[in-house]
Parts: sequence; structure tokens; C-alpha cells
Amino acid sequence: MIFSVIGTLVLSAVISCKRQPETPVSSAAMEDVTTFRGEVRQHYNNRRFAELEEIASKVRSGKERVRYGDWKIYHFYQAMDCREDEQESMWKLHEQIHREWLEKFPQSITARVAQAEFLTTYAWHARSDATAKYVSEEGWRLFHERLAAARTVLDQSKSLSPACPMWWYTCQTVALGQEWSRGEYDALFASAKAFEPEFFPYDCSRAKYLLPRWHGKPGEWEEVAEKQIKLQGATGSEIYARVVQEQEGYYDNIFQRSAASWRKTRKGFDDLRTHYPDSLELLNTYCRMACIAGDREQARKLFGEIGENKVQSCWRVKGDEYERAKAWAMASK
Repeated sequence: MIFSVIGTLVLSAVISCKRQPETPVSSAAMEDVTTFRGEVRQHYNNRRFAELEEIASKVRSGKERVRYGDWKIYHFYQAMDCREDEQESMWKLHEQIHREWLEKFPQSITARVAQAEFLTTYAWHARSDATAKYVSEEGWRLFHERLAAARTVLDQSKSLSPACPMWWYTCQTVALGQEWSRGEYDALFASAKAFEPEFFPYDCSRAKYLLPRWHGKPGEWEEVAEKQIKLQGATGSEIYARVVQEQEGYYDNIFQRSAASWRKTRKGFDDLRTHYPDSLELLNTYCRMACIAGDREQARKLFGEIGENKVQSCWRVKGDEYERAKAWAMASK
């Protein structure tokens, strides 16, 4: 019997300002991310904009990554997020901080992207996670108003130097909400990949855009993701695995309910572990995906490698997912 998971989107292996892990994580890579995001957040809270500019410049120019391959520039912007459950007064405070940052550094691509990122998050906050028909008229108004403001900020900063990979990613979020045509979206994606081919959040964002619930057809995101493997070259399989991992949360079992390929996903995780052999996050996530795919032999092998090094944020706490998965993997067929 294939091990399946039913529930909401799995907690990311990245500590988020929006959603904290349900149990402490001891992994060195997670500690690196926590420390980095905490430093950024402290500068942001205290309006130390010069320090923020310096950090962004360093991680952007060096294309720095954390130990499991995530881009630091992505975490830089995410560290400044306002929590979804914050009162409206806190959202207004964030809005003011971004205005002050831009006033002090009017030609900064970092300040512009940060402001646009805030506006897109603020837009979805107004819309809420409710099904479209249950979103209030005021919610829709604010959603479109804030997305329009974010697009204006992005349009005005397009020619600023140096360019930032998160500019395109934020624009993809705007495009999703504003329902850009497929032609417009494909052109944006092509421009993004031309700028930074290895920035896999672009691919994850496009896969979301192509979900049937948004602007795609059944099987479309899977087909597009597979085609990208060859176009991407040496890292094609790795990016494919990251896309499937990201999309997994939209299905009760992605390998049963979509056309995602476990064979290709497995190849991608093998490649990722070659590049990031010390990452416990990748090991735990790979193991979880093997369980979802029903690959008992591979899951058993990976659980053996995990040993006592479980990274809880890679597994759902609800329903004791890790324990159930391990029991399934270690049982006789």
C-alpha cells in the first residue's frame, strides 16, 4: 500500500517569518538561515537601511546560497514579511518603514523590490485564502489596488542597476494575481531565466501559475517542468525536483493525482544531494517524497541514512507523519 499524505501544505524546510516551525530544529543549515534572517529582520525593524543595502549587495553579487541550495537573496526579502495574523496597525507600520527606506535610498533596487514584495503580500492579505466567491468586495478592491501599486514600483525600477533576481520573482507574483496572459507570462519567465538561469524560484512560481486552479490546464505544469529539464542543462533535474516538492502541497498524493514523474524527481534529489551532501533538509525531504511515491526500498534506505537526524520541519507534525512513514518503510511488503 502506498504511503499517502492528506492535509495542508507541508512546512517548508526554511524558517519563515510567516509561519514558524512547530518544533525546534537543530540542523546547522537551519541555524544558518535563522541567524541570517534574524540579522536582516533586526536591521529592518530598527530602520538600519544602510546595513540592509550592504547585506543585499553582498549576497546578491556573490549569488550566495545556504547549505541546502536556497538562495540567500530570497531569504533576505522573506525575512521582512509581516505575519499574516498581525493587526492592521502592524501592516501600516511595515508600509511606513518601506516608505522611509525608499526616501533614504530612492535609486536602490533593493528598497524597490522590498516595497513591491510587501505590497504583493499585503494584497493577498486583503484577499485572504478564501475561495474566490467568498472574497469580499472590499477584499477584491484592496487586492487589485495593492497589486497595481506593486507593479508600478516594479515598472519604475526595471532599469535600475544592479538588477536583482527577486525583481522577476516578485513580478511573477503580480502576474499571477493580475491574470496576465500566457504570452505575457512566458515572456516574463524567459526574461527571468535569461538573467539568472539557476534561480529556481522562477520555475516554482511558473508551476503555480500553471495549476488548473489558476491559469493552466490539467497536466500542463508537469509537461512544462519536464521540458525545462533539457533546457536547463546540468541542473535541470535538480530544479525539476524542487518544483515537484513545491507543488506537492496542492495534492493529497502528487504522484497519484498529477502527471509528476517520481523517476525524474528521484534523479533530481540524487543530483541535489551530490551538490549538497551535508544537507539534512534535503535528505529528510527526499525521504518524505519517496514515501509519498510509494518507493519503499528507497525510503527504507533514506531512513537508514537519517538515523537520529530527523529534521522535523520537513515532516508534518499532524498525524505523526514521520513515525507513520518510517513504520511503513521498514515494514515487510
